[in-house]
Amino acid sequence: METGPIRVAVMADTHGVLRPEVERILETCDVIVHAGDFDNQMLYHKLNVDQPLYAVRGNNDRGWSGGLGLVNRFEIGGVKFIMAHERVDIPSMLKDIQVVIFGHSHMYYQQEISGRLWLNPGSCGYKRFTLPLSMAVMTIEDGKYEVETIWLEHGYGTPGAAAIQREKTRVSKYEKQQKRYKQKAGKTAGQNRAAKEAVRAELAEGAPKAAKYGGHPAAKPEAPKAEAHLINGPEQEKEYLFLIAKILRLRKAGESREWVIQNLGENFRLAATIYDICEKKPDSNARQILEMLLEQLSF
Repeated sequence: METGPIRVAVMADTHGVLRPEVERILETCDVIVHAGDFDNQMLYHKLNVDQPLYAVRGNNDRGWSGGLGLVNRFEIGGVKFIMAHERVDIPSMLKDIQVVIFGHSHMYYQQEISGRLWLNPGSCGYKRFTLPLSMAVMTIEDGKYEVETIWLEHGYGTPGAAAIQREKTRVSKYEKQQKRYKQKAGKTAGQNRAAKEAVRAELAEGAPKAAKYGGHPAAKPEAPKAEAHLINGPEQEKEYLFLIAKILRLRKAGESREWVIQNLGENFRLAATIYDICEKKPDSNARQILEMLLEQLSF
């Protein structure tokens, strides 16, 4: 290894999967560097048979991987490396380190920062979402290196293309959600219209029934105003005033329209009408609201 170029396979996040095409690439390499998430001991030992293996422990390497560190500093062919599974575990003081390797995201990343290479080979084992399967091969000679990116799938080409594909997936999902929402809203609106039509039909039978349920009967020009039918004597007027006063107190106490309607027995439609009048005319007293109620129900 010391007399010629050294080929280094750089990989990560295999998650128990060693693909045949990856094995063929490994056969051409002298050293294997793995940035964690083997997922099982069998794969670790399989990679550690024919070539030297430099590795770190990933967040999914549990139990068996106690001997692997979270951070590994090593040197290959005069090039100094540091490696961790997650980028956040790379220390800030790097001194003479030339190459920083990490994994975890399954997304290929390669960039030189202040003369130092930062490299995430992506995943060449377990496929995550639409991210392309990838790895890298470094050729090291005389303390210098070159990096070859290896894409293991057709149709992706670059991480940018994979990012575009992910965005398309998000947009498609959003559009489906909006379609379902509109369908649901349309169905609810249709149900509401049907309910309103049913109420109108029921209340159109006459003002007395409107007084009972609190609706808006259809106007009949030939019919007299309904005030005389709505209140039959002082006792019934007292009942209306009592109901209005009760709704005024409940509304002032902060009870919602739904709560008031649900807790006033069979007169829920009348309660709804009174509540709406109280909301529009918050400064009115019970007598004034009764007059507005009679005017509304007789219209």
